[in-house]
Amino acid sequence: MEQLLVVASQFPTVIYSVLLGIVIVYWIVGLLGFIDLDFSGDIELDIDSDVDVSVGGLTGLLLTFGLTGVPFTLVISIIILICWLISFYLQFYLLTWLPDGWLYYFIGTVSDFLIFVLSLPITAIAIRPLKGMFNSVETVTSRHLVGKEAIIATGSVNEIFGQARLFNEGAEILVDVRCDPQHVLKLGDKVLVVEYLEENHAYIVAPYVQ
Repeated sequence: MEQLLVVASQFPTVIYSVLLGIVIVYWIVGLLGFIDLDFSGDIELDIDSDVDVSVGGLTGLLLTFGLTGVPFTLVISIIILICWLISFYLQFYLLTWLPDGWLYYFIGTVSDFLIFVLSLPITAIAIRPLKGMFNSVETVTSRHLVGKEAIIATGSVNEIFGQARLFNEGAEILVDVRCDPQHVLKLGDKVLVVEYLEENHAYIVAPYVQ
């Protein structure tokens, strides 16, 4: 464990260690219901919805490697995890033997860039089995869910934040939800889906009255 921390805290691995730490905190906080885990941010879907968007930068790079069909946050998380793993073992087996100095930092900087590029096709292979699952989620993100019961999955729900779980055709799915200010909804509350907000890929919910 001590050796792992030593390697992870050395340059250049420390850069990906920090990013991986941010990713872990993001998912923990999201799973605890304190933030909205965005599962609607598929790169391909976003571009299809606005054909005038100029594709470039990180988005264009991800499209080039086929990193679509899976939520953007999940793709970025997997890229960072793969980068950290490659960087860790590169640090452990090779970079450790280099003498400290400008050559070490130059090779470390170059390796970080090459590791990121290498991680893209590896991530594309890793997310391939997941694409069908998220496509299924997207197909049910429509008005067909209006009228169904759901359970709040986040600590609270308001006009701009919230998620709920519901069953559709035997499968439990997680959807983004919103509610009017007069309603106070919390984790575990049963609600009724009353409206679909197509522009936000979210649903208006109200307290379920039996």
